[in-house]
Amino acid sequence: MKQLMIDMMAAMMPYMKPIATAGLAMVVLGLLATVANMVRGRGGNIAMLAGKVALGVGLFFIACELAGRFLGMEPTLLFASDAFDRALYRNQWPFWIIGLALSLPGYLTLRFSARTIK
Repeated sequence: MKQLMIDMMAAMMPYMKPIATAGLAMVVLGLLATVANMVRGRGGNIAMLAGKVALGVGLFFIACELAGRFLGMEPTLLFASDAFDRALYRNQWPFWIIGLALSLPGYLTLRFSARTIK
């Protein structure tokens, strides 16, 4: 059973970078929609949706970190290409940092936009 979970985690790893990028896009969209909601009074529903998606993606990364630790692995995401061989170790981030970086702004966007919707 443990080997099956390790194989599933290894098969899932190529898809984690696009998921993290989508979560980051939702954080940016949520912040922009929150600012638009403050200035014009529009965009509160978009900010709430983006906050929910960013919070969900962040919690997903934290759950993947916990599952990886349970399996005896340290799941990390590499944000570099092979052309930058010297900087590879600097661009490798654990899942829990990515999860916090997505879930905290997502939660704050969600809470702030929920208060400002009229």
